[in-house]
Amino acid sequence: MATITGTLKYRKYKNTNAQSTFNGKWYAKAVQDRTVSFDEFVKHMSEHNSPYSRGVINGVLTDMLACLQELVLDGKSVRLGELGLISIGLKTTPADTADAFTPSTNIKAVRLNVRNTKTWSNAELKKLCKFSELNEYTTEETPTT
Repeated sequence: MATITGTLKYRKYKNTNAQSTFNGKWYAKAVQDRTVSFDEFVKHMSEHNSPYSRGVINGVLTDMLACLQELVLDGKSVRLGELGLISIGLKTTPADTADAFTPSTNIKAVRLNVRNTKTWSNAELKKLCKFSELNEYTTEETPTT
């Protein structure tokens, strides 16, 4: 696979949470300057020396997404090559006993997890990025963990 690099845009912001031990400290948050639609993504793929038409790529990706959803909702993890391993995760609250734990009360959210691979690891992605500040900082956001 060819090495691909990109420019990661970010904004600086100051933590203004008075209860945080990091109050007053500065952070950066990655910023996406636009969202590429599914159709634009299909077109982008078809224009990269692909022997497949936009229609074929659209159909394959549409079917892939439906199958991916079916498999992860059935409790399976799906490895998408070097992109990563995709699975479902839960955000839960504790119960005092196993019998007291109920899905309706204790399961607060279902999340799609993507665990990256060696070539898509956080360290490898950082090596491939150039960084560009998108605009001036704001003090209205607090860091998320």
